Amino acid sequence: MAITDQILGVGVLLILGYAGGQLAKKAKLPAVAGYCLTGILLSPSVFNIIPYDLNMELEALKVLGLSMIAMIIGGELNLRVLKKIGKSIVVITFAQIFTTLLIVFLGMFLLMGKDLSVALIMAAMATATAPAATLAVMKEYKSKGKFSTTLLGVIALDDALCIILVGFALAFAKGLMEMGATFEIADLAHPAWELAGSLGLGFFTGLILSFVLKYIQDKHETIVILLAFVLINSGISTYLDLSSLLVNMVSGAVVANLYLKNPVVINVLDDIDLPIFVIFFTLAGASLHLDLLLANWFPALIYIITRALGKISGCYYGALISGADAVVRKYMGFAMLPKAGVSIGLILFVQSRFPGTELAALVTAIELAAVTFYEIIGPLATRYALMGAGEVSISTGKLDSHKMQT
Repeated sequence: MAITDQILGVGVLLILGYAGGQLAKKAKLPAVAGYCLTGILLSPSVFNIIPYDLNMELEALKVLGLSMIAMIIGGELNLRVLKKIGKSIVVITFAQIFTTLLIVFLGMFLLMGKDLSVALIMAAMATATAPAATLAVMKEYKSKGKFSTTLLGVIALDDALCIILVGFALAFAKGLMEMGATFEIADLAHPAWELAGSLGLGFFTGLILSFVLKYIQDKHETIVILLAFVLINSGISTYLDLSSLLVNMVSGAVVANLYLKNPVVINVLDDIDLPIFVIFFTLAGASLHLDLLLANWFPALIYIITRALGKISGCYYGALISGADAVVRKYMGFAMLPKAGVSIGLILFVQSRFPGTELAALVTAIELAAVTFYEIIGPLATRYALMGAGEVSISTGKLDSHKMQT
C-alpha cells in the first residue's frame, strides 16, 4: 500500500531503514548498504510503499542529508594535515580522472558503438564520486589515519573537477549535434559559474560561520548554528543555481582552518547525524530504478565495468607516481566507487541542456542504472578498502592496531 502522507512516510523510512541497517550489520555489511536495500524494497520498483510523488515531496530531506555530509567532509580538510599528503591528493585525483575518462570513453564509443556525444558525456559523468556513502561508512567504522585523510581530500577535489569536465563534454556534444555548430566558450558559462560561484559563496559563508562560532559556547547551540548554515548554504545555492555540495564543503573547510579555537568543531554534528543518514540513504534507495537497470543492463554493465577499471587503475598509478603508501595504491580506487548524489545533479544538468532528446534519455537511463548498482556495491567496496588499509575500528571502539598514523 503506497504511503502518501509525508509525516507517516518519514516515520516508516526511519524505522524500516534503521531495521535494515541493523540486519546489514549482523550480516557483516555496512549499515548504509542496509538502508539502501531497504529503500529499494520500499520503492516503486518493488513494493511501492514510498511512491515517486512522496519521494519528490521529501526532496528537502535529501538536500539536508547531502549538504550536511558535505560540510562534515569540509570540516575534515585541515590544511595543516593535508599539506603532508597534498601532493598525493592532487596526483591521485588527476590520474584517476584521466584514466576513468579514457577507459569509459573507449568502452562506450568502441565496445557499445555509441555516438561520440554520448561517449563524451558518459565518460565525463563517470568521474563523479559520491561522498555521502563513503563518509557514512567511514563514520560507522570510525576510520582515521593517512588513508582516510587522503580519501576525503581526493573526493573533494574530484567533485569540483567533475563539474568542469561535464561542462566541457556538454559543450562539445552540443556542437557535434547541431549542424554547423562549433564549440563556443559561452557554453562553459554555466559550469564556470557553478564552480566559481560555489567556491566563493562557500568561502564567504565559512568566514561568517567562523566568526559566529566564536560567540557560541554551548555544544547544542553550536549544532543549531551549524545546521542553520547548512540549510542557508543549500537554499542560496538553489536560488543561484550553484552546487550545494561544493558550497557546504568549502564552508566547512574554511571553519576547519580559521576557527583555531576548535578546528574540529563541525564534528559536533556527529550527535545528530544517524537519523539523518538513515532517512537520506533509505530515501536514496527508494529513488533507484531497477526497471532502468534491467532494461539497459548491457550498456550499463559496460559503463559500470569501465568506470571501475578507470577508478581503480587511476588511483593505483596516481599513488605510485606520487610516492603514496602501498595501502593507498592498493585500496584507494575501491573507496572511490560510490556514485549517487552528484550524479543525479549532473543528470538534471544534461536534461536541461538537451531537453526531450534521445541523447538525454539514453544518458539518464544508463547513469541511473549505474547509480542503482553503485549505491549497493559502493559501500561494500569502501568498507573493503578501509579494512584493507587497517583503519577500521574494532567493536570496542578502539582503533585497529594496524591503522596508519597521520
